Amino acid sequence: MSKMKLVLLDTDTYFIERITAFTRTSEYASTFIVSAFTNKEQGFAFIERTNENYILLVHESFLPLPDLVFQRQLGCLLIVSDSPASGDIVEYPVVCKYQPLNQLLAHIISHYNEFTSSRMLKGNKSSQVISIYSAVGGSGKTLTALHLARELVLVGRSVFYINLEQLPSTLWMESSEGEEPSFSRMLYYGKTDPKLQIAKVERYKRRHSTLGFDYFPGNCEPLELAEMSDKDTESLVRAVLASGAYDCVLVDLDSSLYPRIEACLKLSDHVLLLLQDDCIQWEKCSKRLRQLVESHGEPNWKHKYKLLVNKFNGSLNNSESQLPLPISGYLPYIPEWKTFGRMDIVQKRGAFSESLAALSWFRTFALEEAADVV
Repeated sequence: MSKMKLVLLDTDTYFIERITAFTRTSEYASTFIVSAFTNKEQGFAFIERTNENYILLVHESFLPLPDLVFQRQLGCLLIVSDSPASGDIVEYPVVCKYQPLNQLLAHIISHYNEFTSSRMLKGNKSSQVISIYSAVGGSGKTLTALHLARELVLVGRSVFYINLEQLPSTLWMESSEGEEPSFSRMLYYGKTDPKLQIAKVERYKRRHSTLGFDYFPGNCEPLELAEMSDKDTESLVRAVLASGAYDCVLVDLDSSLYPRIEACLKLSDHVLLLLQDDCIQWEKCSKRLRQLVESHGEPNWKHKYKLLVNKFNGSLNNSESQLPLPISGYLPYIPEWKTFGRMDIVQKRGAFSESLAALSWFRTFALEEAADVV
């Protein structure tokens, strides 16, 4: 789709230079063209003569705005403030300029998409859903998902991470004090207005500064997850897919077959099934795969599921012939991860991350995605 004109009125030349440069060099380059003015008369004269729709981002010092601003056809209007706003001005949202620019632009897109009667501002990427699953708890799903997400980011893929565990690990999140429970809000919008839920993806997502993927911050109540239906799950995943901003939606699943888990497995293009070299885990893995095949009736399930042996120490104690699928790869045992006191220890890129990137499945997937981009 054609780019949207972002008209910025602010006397702060440094802020204008930052947002203009960031827009040109970031993923928002395909969304916005920035026209910035430090002079009030010049800015309003531009608005008066323009014939195309635009989004107006105007500093609070320019208030009150002339009538011509409201007489023109535009996308939406947002007020820029030097301090965090305690509330909006009438129907116009107030955004603080001193925040990460990707969050500022995401807020602008979310507001526009929420109220537009025309086409939403979205990317044009075609996403694939990858689920990390295991029939047994404690198999290393979350650590595998986090490192896999980073490896995909490092090869140029844009990734959104969703955790659907009953009791999710949240220590890796970079949540600010008092931050809204984004996951819960996204579930609410999915139940009340799916179109609004799609618009709110930009508003509530955050980017992990170390690992590089996007996610919904905030803790999710276990009871809320327990009551999450298959429709809730499908709506949430499809809302992220509908943003068109990601090559991959990576879902960290619970070791169960709750409705949300089954719904996500059905939606998935790839399922990485983790197990350890343990006879009980191998038996449970085989039983669970049979359950999934019988309940989903997927004719191509053997191409969709990939078995990965985690915490591999160099040799197998169990026979691969006992499994319903061949093993697609091995992830090493990391002694330092047995007990650790800080999350940065397990976030470091090392042998585990490199083993993920060396998987034949990973290389094939990364090459396919690169070909799609070309």
